[in-house]
Amino acid sequence: MRARRVSIVVCVVLAIGVAAWSRPALPDAAADPSLALSARTTVPPRVMATLRRACFDCHSNETRWPWYSQLPLASHLLARDVRGGRAQLDWSHWEEYNRFDRAELLDKVCERASSGVMPPWQYRLVHRDASLRAADIHELCAWARTESARVVEGGS
Repeated sequence: MRARRVSIVVCVVLAIGVAAWSRPALPDAAADPSLALSARTTVPPRVMATLRRACFDCHSNETRWPWYSQLPLASHLLARDVRGGRAQLDWSHWEEYNRFDRAELLDKVCERASSGVMPPWQYRLVHRDASLRAADIHELCAWARTESARVVEGGS
C-alpha cells in the first residue's frame, strides 16, 4: 500500500514537472525578404508549392507551428528539429549561401526527396500533405538540376 502511494506521488510530481517545464523560445525570427529563395531565384509555382508544403516548416522562417508546439515536451522537440533543419538548409537565407553551396544544397534536396529521407517519416505522420508524390519529386529534381547548373555557371 505504501509503495503504491509513493508511486502515485512520484507520478503526480513528474506530471507537474513536465507541465511546468519551461518552453523554449521557438525559433521564429523574421528574415530579410531579400535573402529568401524567391528574392532572386525563379522557382516554378508548383515547385514552390511543394517546398512550402513539405520543406518550409523546418527549413525556413515560415514555420507553421501546430497547436501541440505549445505543450512543454513537444515544444522542445519541435524547436530542436526546426533549429537542426535550418542549420542544414534555410530557404529564408538562400542568398547568404555562395553559389557552390547553393548548387550542392540543390543536389541534396533532389537526392533526399528521391530517396524518401525528406521530409522525415515522423513529420509526414502528422502532416499528411507533406508526402511527396512521384510528380512532385520529378518537378523538384528537374528544377534543382537546372538551377544548380545555372548557379555553377555563374548565375547569382
